[in-house]
Amino acid sequence: MARKLTPRIVTADEVSDILTPSEVPAPRLSRRPAPARLRTRANFADVILSLWAEAEENFLAIGRYLNHAKTVLEHGEFMAMVDRDLPFRYSTANRLMKVAAAIDDGLLPTDNLPPSYATVYEMVLLNPEERAQAAAEGLFRPDVRRQDIINFKKQLRAVTLPDLAAERAELARLEIERARIDARIAELREKLRIA
Repeated sequence: MARKLTPRIVTADEVSDILTPSEVPAPRLSRRPAPARLRTRANFADVILSLWAEAEENFLAIGRYLNHAKTVLEHGEFMAMVDRDLPFRYSTANRLMKVAAAIDDGLLPTDNLPPSYATVYEMVLLNPEERAQAAAEGLFRPDVRRQDIINFKKQLRAVTLPDLAAERAELARLEIERARIDARIAELREKLRIA
């Protein structure tokens, strides 16, 4: 549910800042044909694919604008803006910002990303070694699903669990052996004390 925007008075300096060209690229907005004018599968697919590409550009642009706003706005203003003026919570803003920063920092390949910020965010959560392995396995592609990345992480991180299980089993075996040795030592001490 979108929050209601509260109007506010804009100062002359703010107008100047608003009208100054930004370093953040504006999202591309295509002209959309009316759905009633579309008749073929190809027509629908073309429009939907175009909109899907715009969605990808938009989430990246939103993340970039949020990152820029966080550096420009005075302390407390950014959180107030996210809390009161935007149609999403801070957790979503944070994810969008991290995705944009990761892409801008070159941590993720821009040419093969899926059009979902939630999926790309899961990629951001991979550590550098996991990202390299994901790239080697071809997981950085437009059709990858969020669940694919989550499953990949689980698979990689589950590899260490059998090692811990083996160590627990060895510890249990050694404790049993120590108890047997302690019992034998006590038995020998008792024998030697009597003799």
